[in-house]
Amino acid sequence: MSKKIALTWIMGASLALSMIVGGCSTESTNTAAGTSKNNSGEELTTFSYFIFDPGDNVPEHTKIGDMIEQKTGVKIKYERLVGEKEQKVGVMIAGGDYPDLINTDQTVKFEDANALIPLEDLIEQHAPNIKRIYGPYWERLKTADGHIYALPQVAPTGTPIKGISAAFWIQKEVLKDAGYPKITTFDQYVDVLRAYYKKYPQIDGADTIPFEILTYDNRNFTLTTAMQFLAGGPNDSRAIVDPVANKLAFYQTDENITKRYYAKLHEMYREGMIDKEAFVMNYEQYLAKLSSGRVLGMFDQKWQFQTALDSLKQQGKANRMFVPLQLTFDDTIQPDYLDVPSMNYNMGFSITINAKDPVAAIKYADYMASEEGQLLRNWGVAGEDYTVSDTGRFYRNQEQRDFFADPKNGLKTTGNILWYWPGSSGTMADGNSYQQYQQPEEIAAGYDEMDKELLKAYGATTYEELFDGPNLNRKYFPLWSIELTETNKVFNQKLNDINKKYPPQMVVAKNADDFEKYWNEYVAAVEKLDVQGWLDELTTKVKDRQENW
Repeated sequence: MSKKIALTWIMGASLALSMIVGGCSTESTNTAAGTSKNNSGEELTTFSYFIFDPGDNVPEHTKIGDMIEQKTGVKIKYERLVGEKEQKVGVMIAGGDYPDLINTDQTVKFEDANALIPLEDLIEQHAPNIKRIYGPYWERLKTADGHIYALPQVAPTGTPIKGISAAFWIQKEVLKDAGYPKITTFDQYVDVLRAYYKKYPQIDGADTIPFEILTYDNRNFTLTTAMQFLAGGPNDSRAIVDPVANKLAFYQTDENITKRYYAKLHEMYREGMIDKEAFVMNYEQYLAKLSSGRVLGMFDQKWQFQTALDSLKQQGKANRMFVPLQLTFDDTIQPDYLDVPSMNYNMGFSITINAKDPVAAIKYADYMASEEGQLLRNWGVAGEDYTVSDTGRFYRNQEQRDFFADPKNGLKTTGNILWYWPGSSGTMADGNSYQQYQQPEEIAAGYDEMDKELLKAYGATTYEELFDGPNLNRKYFPLWSIELTETNKVFNQKLNDINKKYPPQMVVAKNADDFEKYWNEYVAAVEKLDVQGWLDELTTKVKDRQENW
C-alpha cells in the first residue's frame, strides 16, 4: 500500500487526540522563522509548522505548549490541513511558499521539489536525543542520495507493544445481538451485517448503513487494499510477499483475490448494504457517519477513524463503537494483520529551505524527543494529568480519564500535536509506555462492561489476543516504505489513478455484465503499465532488506 496507508497502529491514539468531527479552519499563518514575545516579555524564536492532517486549530496557548515554550524559548505557529491534501501540496510547491517545518506523508514530492534540507548533519551536531532514538535505523532513514529529509513519527524503542490498526470492524451491538458468533471469513461477516440490517433497518431514526467505504482523496486504500488481508497478506502494498522464498505476487488484477472482493462488494451494493454516498463523500462526512452510530462495519486503519470512536463514546453510544476482526476469504488462509514493529520511512517531520534558523529548529525537535519532552506531550504533568503509583507505574485516575475523554480538554492541554514531533514508541527504561494509550493499565481501564462481556464470550481479555501475532520473518516490512526509482514512482501514481476510477465503478455497476465490463477495462488499463518492472525492483530491495536488516 502507499505511504498514506500505514501510519501503523501506533498512530491510533494520535488522531484520537488530534481531531473531532467537523474541525474548523483558519487563514494561513505560514511565515518564516522570526521572533515574538511571550507573556513575560521575553523574546521567542518563532517557527511556522504545517501539519498535513486535518483537525482542530492548535490554540495559541495551551498548558503544555506554554510550558515547553518557557523551557525552550521557541514558539510554534501551527497550521493544519483544510481541504484536499494533494491539492495543498501542489499549491505549496508551485508557489515555493513553504512554512519552516512540515509533517507529511508526501515527503517525496517535497524532496523532488528541492524544498527540504538534509537533517543528518544537524542531528549529529545538535540533536543527541533524536540520534539516540533514530540511531539504530540511521541508514534506513536515508534516501537514494544518502540524505535524511524526514523523521518518522516514532521509532521503536524498548519492548514493542502489540496493537491493532488494520482490520474489518464491526459494532459491538451487532455482535451482541447475534449472540457473539465466531466470525473468521468475510462471507460470515457480511452475513452477520445483513441479518442485523434486516432486523434493524433504522438506528436512532436514520437509515442503517451495513458497510461503509471511504475513497476520498488518497484515503481510498480502504477499498483497494482490503483484499490483501483476506488473502493472508499483511499491511504491505499492492503485492503479497513470501519473505522466506523472497517472492512477490502482484494481486491487484488477481481474479481470486481482487476480483473476488470487488464482486462481493458489488453484490452487497445491489442489496443496499453499502452506503450510496460512499464514493462521493469526503473524509469529514465519513467520520460523521461513523460517529452517528448507524454504520455497522467497514475496513479501515484505526488511526483514521479514532476520532469517531471518541465521539461515540462521548455521546454515550459505547455499544455503537467498533471492535476489530481478522478475516480471511476462507479458513484455510492464515491471517496476518498485525504489523511488525517498524517505522514509516521517508515521511514525518521535515525542515524546509525557508527555515532561517535550522539549528534552532532541530534543537527544538530534539527537546520534544527528550524523555522530559515526550513525557510532557504524551502524559502531561505528573499529579495533574496522570498519576504515578508507589511502584512507579503511570496511570490516570478516573477524574483524569474523564477530563481527557472530552477532546476539547485535550486540545487546551496539549494542542493535540503530540504526534507530530520525533519520538519513541514502545516502553521507557522503567517499563512504562511512552504513549499513555498503550499503557496496560489504561487499556484495561478503557474497557466497559460490554467490552468485558464480549471478550469473555470469545475467551480473551484484550482485543489484541483475538489476533495472531505479527510475522517476524518480515524483516523488510513494510513494503510500501521502500523508495522506488522515478520510473516506478510514476507506475505507482498511474496505478493510483486507475484505482480511483475503476473499482468504484465495479462496485456500483448496474448488473453482473456491467461489473465484468468494468473489471476487464480495469485489468486492461493496469496491464498497460510495467508491472513486472515494478515487481523486479521491489523483489531486489526486499531481498536486500531481508539479508541486511
